[in-house]
Amino acid sequence: MLTEPAVDVTGDGTLAQELLNDLRAAQAKLEAAREDAASLKVLLALRTHQHDLAWQDVQRLTAELEATRARTSALEVDLAEARTSAASADSVAEADERTEAVRTVLGAVLDSIGGRALDRRRFQEIIARAGREAPTDGPGAARHAVLLTEARRVLGIPG
Repeated sequence: MLTEPAVDVTGDGTLAQELLNDLRAAQAKLEAAREDAASLKVLLALRTHQHDLAWQDVQRLTAELEATRARTSALEVDLAEARTSAASADSVAEADERTEAVRTVLGAVLDSIGGRALDRRRFQEIIARAGREAPTDGPGAARHAVLLTEARRVLGIPG
């Protein structure tokens, strides 16, 4: 009689059960890893979109900055031209005042010439009156220096 070797069914069943449990645990870990990968993909897509928006903002702001710099440059040129024009206008106004002062001196000479010579006292009175009437500030203030210089020249006073 032959006896069959005893087969330990419970050992094989336990091993199979453990392998099944391990397989289920591995499947659960795999599913969790897939879910993590999916959420990381969503997060990556969101960050990429945010980065794209930020890059577009930087490009737009850079263009606006360049446009502002160009406008500022143009305004600086306009301001420099306006200052030059204002300085030229002041120079022209001062030259006009100097011319008017010379005309005043010449008028005083003509009004002071008598039958034989220049009436010095009358000339000095006319020049003194013109000096009092001349403005003390602005371009008209240039009259004072011209009146003094030219009156001295007419009177022969070294100056």
